[in-house]
Amino acid sequence: MTTTAKALSLKSNLLYQVAKYAWEGTLYQKNQEITDLLHEEYKDHYTRKQVANQIRIAMGLPPHDSEQITGENDEEALMGLSYEPVWVTDSSICQKCDKEHRDCIAACDAHAISADSEGHIIIDKEKCLGDGHCVQACNFGALAENSQFVPLIKLLKETKDPIYASIAPAFAGQFGENVTAGKLRSALKKIGFTEVVETALYADLLTMKEALEFDEHVKDEHDFLITSCCCPVWIKLIENKYPELVEKISPSVSPMIASGRIIKKFEPNAKVVFIGPCIAKKQEIMLPELKGAIDFVLTFKELNAIFEAAGVNPVEEADHENAQASWGGRVYGRTGGVSGAVAATVERLVPKKVQKLRSLKVDGVLEIQKLLEQLKTSGLKNANFIEGMACKGGCVGGPGRLITPEAGTNQVNQYGDASVAKTPVENPEVYTILARFGHSHTDTVPPLTGESPISQLLGRHLGPNK
Repeated sequence: MTTTAKALSLKSNLLYQVAKYAWEGTLYQKNQEITDLLHEEYKDHYTRKQVANQIRIAMGLPPHDSEQITGENDEEALMGLSYEPVWVTDSSICQKCDKEHRDCIAACDAHAISADSEGHIIIDKEKCLGDGHCVQACNFGALAENSQFVPLIKLLKETKDPIYASIAPAFAGQFGENVTAGKLRSALKKIGFTEVVETALYADLLTMKEALEFDEHVKDEHDFLITSCCCPVWIKLIENKYPELVEKISPSVSPMIASGRIIKKFEPNAKVVFIGPCIAKKQEIMLPELKGAIDFVLTFKELNAIFEAAGVNPVEEADHENAQASWGGRVYGRTGGVSGAVAATVERLVPKKVQKLRSLKVDGVLEIQKLLEQLKTSGLKNANFIEGMACKGGCVGGPGRLITPEAGTNQVNQYGDASVAKTPVENPEVYTILARFGHSHTDTVPPLTGESPISQLLGRHLGPNK
């Protein structure tokens, strides 16, 4: 087995073992047994301290300089969330890596990773975008993303409050081609979720909002709008390195945040868990202006580990679909989905719009940085709506995925095409939400801009825990 395969095998095995004991309620008592088991299997490649820290991170705890997993104050800290997107589990293991070509450094387009004179890896937290691709690139498993699935298991097994799963559009095909949306919904309810909603439904609402904003702000060939949907890395790059472009960003939250805010508006005691392929989402929910909307973020890989630990196989579950989103909302999961959805919605809402939407879409951190440099220096000539995705292929290329970006794109397109509604304008579920805010289906303009309650929930300007 290659070193890379060993690293991937350790990660998968570790997630399963931690999830298994967490599901049984014995993780805190048996975590040392997991260290012994995994170190014995992988001892030629991993130190005991590294395995212990991998387990700590999976438990929601920061790494430390010990072969022991937990300390006296750690049990109380298990429900805490960390702002750190990526941890170095054991920098001494990095000395085994090729000094001339380190895969983690090559994978970090933000240039946030370096090595000191002794070969230890260092992450510059100021530069780190939190996309998590360095974790996937590390051949020795010395890097690990912050995990929240252990406290989530505790929540699923103990809370009396309703728990909603907001499942990202990129879910299509992730758990097998034969795992339909209805089967996945049944599997999630079996492990303790009260209900499952498509994040794509809330993408529908934001699509309408951005279509109206495009009509309002893009008046001539010199105007353009930057979409703020989906990708927190895209927005972070603009805010940190190109502040002069911030005024061009649509003042909207991501569909993930919108789903949590709207659900909690009507069920204040509800807990909302976002499930998707994105590691950066774990950092997004901790931002002060967004905090409180989403309680936990789970990657598809982490959810798969929980299914295995709980003995739940989604393909064997009943197919009870609760279809909610249009084609437009569902294709948000791949490159071009946001701009395609907004363009189709502009045509429906503002058919006589003189300044037609002309989109420019880029994916990958290097490509979006090139585009932002171009916007900064020479502006934009051939487009007026800009979509950026940090991962190649869009969200389907996120590091928490289970299938290739190409397969993910194909599955997302198929699921999108299966929707009855092409755009949110034809989606009755959108008007059901608007009606709960007191708005009629016959309103001339949907109340998604201005200061209406629903518009406020969809805007970034709300404070924490609103």
